[in-house]
Amino acid sequence: MSETHWLQLPDQQRHPYKLVKSKRAKYVRIKVSTSGEVSVVLPQGIAAKHAHGFIQKKSEWIAKTIKAMPEEENNSFPETLDLKLLDELWSINYKHTPPLLHDIKLKQISSNTLDIRVATDGWADIKKLLNKWLRLKAKKVFPEMLESLAEEHGFHFNKISIRSQKTRWGSCASNKNISLNSKLLLMPENVVKYVMIHELCHTIEMNHSTKFWDLVEDCDPQYRDNRKQLKMLGKLISL
Repeated sequence: MSETHWLQLPDQQRHPYKLVKSKRAKYVRIKVSTSGEVSVVLPQGIAAKHAHGFIQKKSEWIAKTIKAMPEEENNSFPETLDLKLLDELWSINYKHTPPLLHDIKLKQISSNTLDIRVATDGWADIKKLLNKWLRLKAKKVFPEMLESLAEEHGFHFNKISIRSQKTRWGSCASNKNISLNSKLLLMPENVVKYVMIHELCHTIEMNHSTKFWDLVEDCDPQYRDNRKQLKMLGKLISL
């Protein structure tokens, strides 16, 4: 896990950044994502202290770049989390701490409210914290749900793991280990079942052949509609 460092901006505000080592990079460069995440790409053999000095020299440019971002991108903290699968709507309260307190913590204060204490306006660390919380929730739900579908349709799988992938909703390895994306909690039940059935079918057909899709359709006759819904709703998730 990469360590978070802090950059002093010209207005005396502090902004987090990460060091990313790259075998392909030929020189030190700074990356600022559309969500305001800052990272310093460091070639092999270059000391970290060089990156810290380099980014500090670019602090004015970084501040201008972040400030120039669209308002909705730079301040897009979600106020709620709609866990459609569980029919739960969670409210999120953000509490800003003094700049010298660099920690970030999440606390569940009721059955439908989360408190997040932050010392920065950066979105990256908050997103990691929410994804960690989603994984914990998913671990209590997905195994039993997957086991039930496997038993219902006659499949056998080895193990299940819960991750927070950026681009994949699920995967199935050749040893029948299935991985599911914790953000499926934000999807309705019919869509989640489609993803699980999709991966269970891969325990028999490790491809996307006609036989595979016939097997999916046999277990989920509405899979085409569920697949479209997955793609549509997936574009709306910012975590």
